[in-house]
Amino acid sequence: MSKSAEIRVGVVGGGAIARLSHLPAIDRVDGLRTVAISDPDAARVETLAKEHDAKHFTHYADMIDQAELDAVLLALPNHLHLDVVKHATAAGLHVFTEKPVAHTLEDALTIQELCDQAGVITQTGFNQRYREPIQLAKKGIAAGMLGEVQGFRTVYSESHAVYPSATAYRYDLSQSGGASILDLAIHRIDLARHLVGEIVEVCATVDHRTIPFAADDNVFLLVRFESGATGVISSDRFSPQVSNATDLYGPTGTMHLSTETRNPFQSVPLAFSTTLPQEQLPAEFAQADWPQAWWLESPPGSWVSLTPPRGNPYDSEWAAFAAAVRGEDNPDRPTIADGVRAQEVVTAAYRSVRTHGWVSLPLTDPVEPIPTYE
Repeated sequence: MSKSAEIRVGVVGGGAIARLSHLPAIDRVDGLRTVAISDPDAARVETLAKEHDAKHFTHYADMIDQAELDAVLLALPNHLHLDVVKHATAAGLHVFTEKPVAHTLEDALTIQELCDQAGVITQTGFNQRYREPIQLAKKGIAAGMLGEVQGFRTVYSESHAVYPSATAYRYDLSQSGGASILDLAIHRIDLARHLVGEIVEVCATVDHRTIPFAADDNVFLLVRFESGATGVISSDRFSPQVSNATDLYGPTGTMHLSTETRNPFQSVPLAFSTTLPQEQLPAEFAQADWPQAWWLESPPGSWVSLTPPRGNPYDSEWAAFAAAVRGEDNPDRPTIADGVRAQEVVTAAYRSVRTHGWVSLPLTDPVEPIPTYE
């Protein structure tokens, strides 16, 4: 595709994530256009299509067959992803899927294979990679601000009652494959891989405690990275306040990230402490500190807070996808392969719960039953 050609996107699913996040982002990113939307709710999809000057369909197969598309967005329940990808790859369309890639690792692997065989560009919607504090953290880690990361800790909690979804499919595990773990924790699994490296062992607890659905609402993963570092990933669906924090620890520094919410314990988007000399820091970090007087420098190891300008991560991830379709890719862009690797960690967590022990990655057998909590 030429660098000046418009990329025509078909959106599969008219729920909250498409309406509130993806469709507005596609409208804002130069060179992208939503030309068609499909959703089984005829009234909803007609309204959305009018808002975005697009055609509307009640079935994605009709949209893929009849609309002139270059790419599709999958923003529908997880168990339906595979069938959409079969149609999309048969038509040679590039594939942007919301996370998770599918409701099971088996389906996710099949989706990856279909996309690889079709030679299409893929992306998984790990939008948190595109938040400015995460991008700065990645840069600071690469510059050696922490030394080799030895410890990782992250929490992502959000009440089931606060997300504005029209249905409760996330809590029907036959459709979603997991509630807290596949909707929240998977973001932080990807973040762990993005900032620290591959996860090679998992030991987990995945429980149902209080929510009015037979689904996981309390998740803790203890992970070991290929580098030897260890980490803890947790999420829940009952905390009334959104909790969002990530900490990284190394022999020469510590870094704290809070990218989506603010509370007394997570008061800044990014804070760091490093013994690395100031002249060796990336400019964004070296220029962040305001000492008490201009002729004084803070001693190495002092805590410094950073509040970078806040952009829209959905705009950024769509801009990255568009660039990749035009042949200008970035190694930090999360493909479907990254989504599959994250889903493999989830599957290992399920196996850990079932076997009451550590599970090594990569998995030799992707088949693992989705837990039940009746």
